[in-house]
Amino acid sequence: MSPEPLKIIKPSNKALNKNIPEINSTLKGVLINTHVKNNDTPVSFDEIQDSLLIHENNKQNSSIKEGQKESSFNINKAIKPLLIGTSILIGGCFALSAILKKSSQTLLTTNSFEQLPDIAVNMNIKEEPQFAIYRAIRDPNFRNIMGAAAIFIMSGITIGCKNFVDGAKEIWLKKQSADIEKDLQENLIQVETQSFSGKLNVVNNMLTDSIKYFDKTLNKSQHSNVFSEFASFKGTNNTQNKDKNQSKKIKNIKYTALILGVLAGAIVLGKYSISNIKKTAKLSQDYANGFTEKTIDTINSMSENARKEDIPRLTELFKSICAKPDFIQKTAEKYGLSSQETSSIIAAVEESKKTIFADAPTALGGIPKKIQYYCYIDENRGHLYNWILNPENKFTKYIFTAFTISSAIGYLFKQGMNAIKEVTVLKENAKTELNLRKRLVDVEVANFQSKKKSAVTPLIDNFKKQAEEGSKSKEELKQIADNILMEIKNGPPYVYT
Repeated sequence: MSPEPLKIIKPSNKALNKNIPEINSTLKGVLINTHVKNNDTPVSFDEIQDSLLIHENNKQNSSIKEGQKESSFNINKAIKPLLIGTSILIGGCFALSAILKKSSQTLLTTNSFEQLPDIAVNMNIKEEPQFAIYRAIRDPNFRNIMGAAAIFIMSGITIGCKNFVDGAKEIWLKKQSADIEKDLQENLIQVETQSFSGKLNVVNNMLTDSIKYFDKTLNKSQHSNVFSEFASFKGTNNTQNKDKNQSKKIKNIKYTALILGVLAGAIVLGKYSISNIKKTAKLSQDYANGFTEKTIDTINSMSENARKEDIPRLTELFKSICAKPDFIQKTAEKYGLSSQETSSIIAAVEESKKTIFADAPTALGGIPKKIQYYCYIDENRGHLYNWILNPENKFTKYIFTAFTISSAIGYLFKQGMNAIKEVTVLKENAKTELNLRKRLVDVEVANFQSKKKSAVTPLIDNFKKQAEEGSKSKEELKQIADNILMEIKNGPPYVYT
């Protein structure tokens, strides 16, 4: 039996027309869901927020707000100091010119004995080369020129030897400083290793405490205090701060007691000082009274003899006690002096009262309105000059040789002692630096732990908040916990810096 051919059943037009609305409705729904409704669906950033550990922070940084205020330029504050400085300068110049004007006006009406005395010009030659040049210019003979040449040669030798000694000292100090620095850096290796190990221990302890907390929160759903270890650490800091505050109070009390003691001592010493000044004034007054009484007794004893040759001395005695005109008049009557002679003595005494300036002695001050050169030599080159000019005197040679050798030995000894002192100071400073770095290891580790805690605590608080709200699943909270652990391990501050 031969198979029958397949018959293709064609849908009728009525069936086709019945399915068309259903197909159009499906396409319409797909298109609307794809192009219209999906555009209105909000995008969730929860995953990236959890990965990047972004959390809400309600605290605003006040320093940012303060930084937003830009300082404006105040022309008054900028110009005011310039105006004050300029006014002071101009006022000082005006005051100086007024003093000069007033002084010139006063000269016209002031007696000559009341005016300031003239001052001689003294030119001091203190350096041996200048002295040798002066002598060579004044008297350019063979010895003076040879003396000047010897001075310059010795000056060059001295400068060269001094530079050699100073250079050798600096080179030796530099080498010693390098060795000391090398030893210090070798000793600091252990110190820096302790600091590095301490930081690693801090990170490890934080990771251990965090894992314990996350495990307790996710597996037992018991929400205890966040980061209890940090709380204990904070309490330790508070205890340390209390101890530091207590020590500061003790130091402040000591400083206050010291200040009060100094003030009390100053008051006592001030009281004794005032008492000493009063006693000094009384003793000075007693001395002046005693001197005046003795002078009056001397004048009276001299007036009993009344010799004419005693008149100059009598005048000086009158000046020394600033005798009154009545006393001078009575004494002059005993000498039988005329009124003109008595008036001249009274005028001399009155002039001595008014005159407070005296001319300097010629041996010290020189002659006024004249230029005077004088020399002051205190170096070995001056003795060399004397030896060159006086070779026949052997003592000039001995003095120069002895003084030069002693000066050279003294300079070498001084530089050697200074070098030893500087090396000793460098070594002690290196020991002090090493001890300081050792003491700072605990401080550096505590500083690192405090900074690490400040960076991790907000993340732990955010984790606790999300765990208590129940907005995250256990898997999502696990992912946040893993990210926090990564942040503790690799986040700032870094162990390797």
